[in-house]
Amino acid sequence: MPYAIRNEAGDIVALTHSPNKEGDVPVVFSDPEVLQFLTRAIGQSDHGKKFHELLMQDLQQIRIVEDLIDLLTAKGTILFSELPVAAQQKILRKKTRREEFDQSNDILVDDKPIL
Repeated sequence: MPYAIRNEAGDIVALTHSPNKEGDVPVVFSDPEVLQFLTRAIGQSDHGKKFHELLMQDLQQIRIVEDLIDLLTAKGTILFSELPVAAQQKILRKKTRREEFDQSNDILVDDKPIL
């Protein structure tokens, strides 16, 4: 699990394999702050910019797939229970997290395209 090195402003400036100092807290690669750091770091080259664009498009398409699954289950075309258990768990975790944000009226929830 990586550890984040932060600057005075609290922004991630590097990731390390082990703690840099006592009290360092591990981070996960799926953390939005870590993803932002990684995409910013690779976004300097032409290849990095293309990768960043592809990553943003993938994130947008994930929401489309979620909506499609909801539509197909609502119409009875597929049963949610027909999906693999691991997929069911991931979908339910994401749906629960989204509902938590929706209920809190958090400004971070935004279905507008990223690009």
